[in-house]
Amino acid sequence: MKKANYCFVCSETNPKGLHIKFRYLENGVAIAEFSLEKEYEGYPGIAHGGILAAILDDAMGNIEYLKGYVAYTTELHTRYIKPSYIGEELIARGWIKNVRFKVVETEGDIRNKAGKVKVRARAKYYLAGKIDEV
Repeated sequence: MKKANYCFVCSETNPKGLHIKFRYLENGVAIAEFSLEKEYEGYPGIAHGGILAAILDDAMGNIEYLKGYVAYTTELHTRYIKPSYIGEELIARGWIKNVRFKVVETEGDIRNKAGKVKVRARAKYYLAGKIDEV
């Protein structure tokens, strides 16, 4: 697998993707700031829940990717707390809760700029190995 990817959420090369740029913070959190356009609407004016789940999946999966590893999603549980609006400035975060052998357990959330939680998630990933070796 090459370091450059075609991921729907984070790839800069996917013309139909979201182009969300994650960064890895020193405290072990993967984070990205974004807003969604009307093309990603569910109900009028509200971001589609599936798109938000995909963004959280990437926030949590990018924790290992940004460190040079491939981690495949094996479970994803999402809880929607408040609506996320089209055009609203949002922040997605993911962090590790536990690692057991090759299974990475994570949590994440999407908040608005005021800090109100919009979506929470938890997930498990299978750590397949280093990007250049998989």
